[in-house]
Amino acid sequence: MLYPLKMLPYFRHGEETPWGGRALGDYFGKPIPDDRTGESLEISALPGRESTVENGPLAGMNLAAILEKWGKELTGDAEGFPLLLKLLDAREMLSVQVHPDDAYASAHENGKLGKTEAWLVIAAERGAKLVYGVNAADSEELRALVEAGKLEESLRWVNVQPGDVLYIPHGCVHALGGGIVIYEIQQSSDVTYRFWDWGRVGKDGQPRALHTQAALDVSRPELKLDKLPGATLITTGGSRTAYISDANFELWRLNVAGDMPLESGRMLLLTSLGEAEIKWSEGSFPLAPGESCLVPAALEGVCVCGRTAVMCATTPDRPALREALGYRAELVAGLTKDI
Repeated sequence: MLYPLKMLPYFRHGEETPWGGRALGDYFGKPIPDDRTGESLEISALPGRESTVENGPLAGMNLAAILEKWGKELTGDAEGFPLLLKLLDAREMLSVQVHPDDAYASAHENGKLGKTEAWLVIAAERGAKLVYGVNAADSEELRALVEAGKLEESLRWVNVQPGDVLYIPHGCVHALGGGIVIYEIQQSSDVTYRFWDWGRVGKDGQPRALHTQAALDVSRPELKLDKLPGATLITTGGSRTAYISDANFELWRLNVAGDMPLESGRMLLLTSLGEAEIKWSEGSFPLAPGESCLVPAALEGVCVCGRTAVMCATTPDRPALREALGYRAELVAGLTKDI
């Protein structure tokens, strides 16, 4: 029988994430493997990078095995396991990247999903900034800038602070800046095209590989997006702020002020930003800051409790959210028009 699954992450570190640091250990107390730990894959079914269950009878079982056994009871109407939840520590600037849509990834990356993602800034050093788009009007101008060696000077920079939410649809050129810790929800994909890497070299002394042609193929330089304000609904036990509801995922911040019942029918990926508790008819467990759990779609009667913020990602139900928000639906990325 399924129950709320408290998850243990898979870490990307070392040469895989040369830009990573110690913040995931220092900030959240995670058992990071080294001083260049860039990613904590909190809820992941990526082959070879699966997160595992910490609690209850399924402890030690990885997410892919659970999906194979319980299928739609776990995910609801979703096909496969479509989402991937991460925490990232950027001690240094990441490379300038862009991701493809599903059609391009399927055709060029052996049937993989594309990647649309979103970030919540958890911590940021004073003056921290990141790349969020490019200052080019169209693909032709972007190609000319790249061929002239001027991509770096055309990048669109924004300053960020804790609490900022950014939507990064496929085709949006981006780069996480140094001194930033983020929560990330994305499609379950590892397809990334590296546009530029600031001249860095790998352990072998050679520049890291770039994917210039693929990056040009999939970039959408017309995207000039802003941080998301969100739209808030009052609910039992607090309120919920919706930020994104596109074809891939829905992202909320649960502003918990007591006992907040959670909906059933869709799987819920929860990450606490403070001290919280998950309760259901058969038991309960605490969620410390930075810990994540997966609430199966078929499970009813689950509550998140406490006085804190909890990030909630799920598969989208755009008609229901549009109806709930009314005219405020325009404040939610992807809800009234695809981006």
